[in-house]
Amino acid sequence: MDPALQARANNEPTRDVEREKVEERERIYERYTQGRSRTDDIEPWEEPSFSSYMKKDKYGFIHEKPIPMEPMDKKTIEKKVTREKKWWRMVKDWEHNERMPEELKTRIWKGCPHSLRGKVWPMLLRIKEIKSLNEQQYGTGIYERMKGKARKYSPDIRQIDLDVHRTYRNHEMFQLKYGVMQQKLFYVLAAYSMFNKEVGYCQGMANVVALMLMYMNEEEDVFWALTSLLRGERYQMNDFFKPGLPKLFRCFDHHMILRKKCIPSLHKHLKKMQYEPTLYATKWFLQCYLDKLPFSLALRVWDIFLYEGEEIETAMAIALLRTFKRNLIKSNDEQINNFMAYLCERQLEEEKIIDNLSEILMELRRTRMSHLPKVDIPEIKPSESLSTLPLNKKRQLTRL
Repeated sequence: MDPALQARANNEPTRDVEREKVEERERIYERYTQGRSRTDDIEPWEEPSFSSYMKKDKYGFIHEKPIPMEPMDKKTIEKKVTREKKWWRMVKDWEHNERMPEELKTRIWKGCPHSLRGKVWPMLLRIKEIKSLNEQQYGTGIYERMKGKARKYSPDIRQIDLDVHRTYRNHEMFQLKYGVMQQKLFYVLAAYSMFNKEVGYCQGMANVVALMLMYMNEEEDVFWALTSLLRGERYQMNDFFKPGLPKLFRCFDHHMILRKKCIPSLHKHLKKMQYEPTLYATKWFLQCYLDKLPFSLALRVWDIFLYEGEEIETAMAIALLRTFKRNLIKSNDEQINNFMAYLCERQLEEEKIIDNLSEILMELRRTRMSHLPKVDIPEIKPSESLSTLPLNKKRQLTRL
């Protein structure tokens, strides 16, 4: 057989696979572009009924049973209104209040009012500043350009599609299949998979983006919020989501050191039970406690995390173990596992946990152990981490 014909025949299967990938990517992307359709195969639980609104909590999560109204006396209501007014004044003069860090810090640690997180979080993340800096370097319209490139080239579209349909489906915003919020979640993740080629897409990012979408109206703002979280000096989440999850394993190692130092008796017991951080702390670090704590407490942690930065992730892990030390130290491995697995469903003393977090953070800062030990990481030029990377660069899809 002619060598040229033989080579062509050998390449045909590869071309067929690539063609199928391109067609699948286009088919998925077009499905989100069309949005929700009457012809969709909709499960009964995906179609909200009037009764769903009786089962919705104040955060938008839909439960199996109706949620009783929380009684509030006049004094409690007045206190809430006064607190929100103080926050509004602070938001309106944010730059001035940033120059008064102690007052701002005190309020952040007490918790941001639920109604104001959509104003406060973007300012803590410095979204406008990050967008402006990137536009100065790469031109305007970055987000729309990345969405367009994702449609043509992103290798992660299939995995993003799978994860979108299992992200916070018990929340009113994401319950509708191919609904507006699922569209936004898909677009942000797809665009970012092209913007940050070092990471692309990794499971775990969807929940973080969904959380941002709950409090920010514009999907482009959420795109820049994700940029701040991954590449910002304060948060440095990028290495959590790189292939191999290098920062996650550094957190595990550092956590073991802190566990031994701060709670030696519990550390000894957990070692005896062979209960390693990989069994309980993966989502603690990777998603900053989303899905592993009651949502109200997770929001408090995120308020503080967005203000204080990455130190909170390691300090919070020790704060939780110290809070539950009395229960855990008397338990066997199966009991410990059950306790940790259902932590998000338990009634926890939030103020006690936040107080423990504050004490642990001060203790770790005093001993200079609040940050992960530095490692020599080669500097990545912006042109290597953004859209100028070769489109055929091979990346391994990181899975949890």
